[in-house]
Amino acid sequence: MPRISIITPSYNQGQFIEQTISSIMDQYYPNLEYFILDGGSTDNTVKIIQKYASQYKFINWRSHKDNGQVSAINEGLSKAAGDIIAYINSDDYYLPGSLQAVAEYFQTHPETLWLYGNCNVTDPKLKWTFFLKWLWPVHKYPFALKIFNTINQPSVFLSKKLVKKVGRFNPKYKGAFDYDYWLRCLRYSLPARIPQTLAVFRVHPSSFGTTTFHRQFSEDLSIIQKYSHNVLIIFAHSIGSFIVKLVYNFLK
Repeated sequence: MPRISIITPSYNQGQFIEQTISSIMDQYYPNLEYFILDGGSTDNTVKIIQKYASQYKFINWRSHKDNGQVSAINEGLSKAAGDIIAYINSDDYYLPGSLQAVAEYFQTHPETLWLYGNCNVTDPKLKWTFFLKWLWPVHKYPFALKIFNTINQPSVFLSKKLVKKVGRFNPKYKGAFDYDYWLRCLRYSLPARIPQTLAVFRVHPSSFGTTTFHRQFSEDLSIIQKYSHNVLIIFAHSIGSFIVKLVYNFLK
């Protein structure tokens, strides 16, 4: 089986990180390395990490002040030796069988450079919006991802050879650095899609996605303006973002 490297940036998510870690351990995937890069948490995060690291030798971890989420992910990318690489935040989690499904897809489709699956969400009010994301054909048409980013980060897996080409995440972006990365990946290949729910995105008051929601859409727009000069695409992207913000404000 191909080696899979998972990266978890972490900071003061002690109430959630155990579920993140255990969701990876419970995959029982035979060829795994796992990096937990903690930014010097002051809650019970380190104790939880230590508990699992003492049991599983493939867990590599550290805890000290760093430059934030993007810096930690990039550190993980520089260390990852796996054929397949992914990152999952310390408040999200994988569903059973996800790593096996991903590995089998890469094995049976060796031309694949990156892939994504379905992603679920913990907030019941948002579940239907995530279902709609599954229908948007970013795996078929390059313009689809440029019009709107429907790829949820916890369900994305990258080949090592693609990471070597694309490089690191851009620390300039705080809320949409993943969208910037997907568009850079798009220069080399459309993503493949597997119709399986691989992960769950957790929504809670202090989650990064919640606190940076409006900034994320502002960054999204600046990013697409960098990668596309097509007026129609930029206009469609703006309209889509406006509608999503309206829906989000209504639901919350």
